[in-house]
Amino acid sequence: MEYPYIPTDPMKLQNKLKTAIRYTLQMLISICIALEISLPPNPYKEHLIILLTLYICLKHDIVEKILERYNELYKWLKLKYFVG
Repeated sequence: MEYPYIPTDPMKLQNKLKTAIRYTLQMLISICIALEISLPPNPYKEHLIILLTLYICLKHDIVEKILERYNELYKWLKLKYFVG
């Protein structure tokens, strides 16, 4: 039995999950900005910085780029030190 809301393709699932996380982060950022404006001593600045950093990392695929570079480095080290 196949459920229509759970994609069988892992890329579709990853894209749906990334979209859901992006919308959730956008909502939380909006809430923190509204709270930051409404309260004078800026109590939510650290939360806002963390949320914006996470959003930037998600938007620019920072995690995937880091993993790609790590794999390239690992292959290079493996080739250099274990083959020769």
